[in-house]
Amino acid sequence: MAENNENNEDNKKEKKEKNEKVIIRDKKSPLIPALIISVSLFLILLIIVVWTAARKPLVIKQLIETNISTVVMETLPASEYVCMVYNYQSITQRAYNPGNWLNARNLLIVLDGTIKLGFNCADITVRQNGSRLFLSMPPIKILAHEQYPERARSYELAGSGLFPRPIKPQEVLDLLGDSKADQERQVEENIELILQARESAEALFKPLLEMNPSIRGTYTITFVW
Repeated sequence: MAENNENNEDNKKEKKEKNEKVIIRDKKSPLIPALIISVSLFLILLIIVVWTAARKPLVIKQLIETNISTVVMETLPASEYVCMVYNYQSITQRAYNPGNWLNARNLLIVLDGTIKLGFNCADITVRQNGSRLFLSMPPIKILAHEQYPERARSYELAGSGLFPRPIKPQEVLDLLGDSKADQERQVEENIELILQARESAEALFKPLLEMNPSIRGTYTITFVW
């Protein structure tokens, strides 16, 4: 009887020990996933810190370029800029009914006009490289073209008839259109005129930009056409 009691007590002790081990194991098991999650978060945070530190010079450079670009664009005119006004006289010969001795007319017609050359300042782009500022300039183009028909002058040439016929209004309009297109083509093909317009823009923009404290003494300005 005593032996049975001892055996029962031993069995109870063994069961109690097993239960305690199971409880301890159950208590320890959640710690492992928590530890894995903590290590993973730490590694992710470390990667983010390293990546941010590596990008910091690039981010700072981008901010500097953005800021200096804003400074340049705020200093320059905000819209179209006329850098050259070209005044011209167009001389055209017109023969009406040539060979008709009665009402033929042969004229030399002089027209005055003005062409404005320039560009849109909104199309300028700014690039910074060290202490140099590169301004990529848009191409010079014709911004406006005016003619003054009220100031037109005509001269009779040899070859007119006894009773020269009058000039029709439509013929005057055709003359103006032809003269206008011809002058614009000549200006666009005139390299020297385009270069003068560029130089005029640089001569104004450079000192204007160098008056800004953020640019003066810090950057060298280069225009790229």
